[in-house]
Amino acid sequence: MSSPNYVWEKMYVAVDCLCGDGQFKKRLENATVSGLIRLNDDDLSGELRDDLKYILDWTKRNITEGHLQKEPNELERKMLIEKILHVLIESNNNI
Repeated sequence: MSSPNYVWEKMYVAVDCLCGDGQFKKRLENATVSGLIRLNDDDLSGELRDDLKYILDWTKRNITEGHLQKEPNELERKMLIEKILHVLIESNNNI
């Protein structure tokens, strides 16, 4: 289990990548490779653990050789971004 500080750092990297230029799929690939791939479901507990699992299902477990296998649709993308921001904010509160 990683510390909330470590999770916050990796989420911050992911948000930074997602705010960059280019297509969403490429930005999500960059976010995954740059930070999220290093996280595990059990790095957080409770509701945050569920959110982290959702995030990792769309990132870490959805990437092969640096490329996403499936791109989230608009609703899934919205949910993914909300969960990433939720984990970023709440893990910062636990530092």
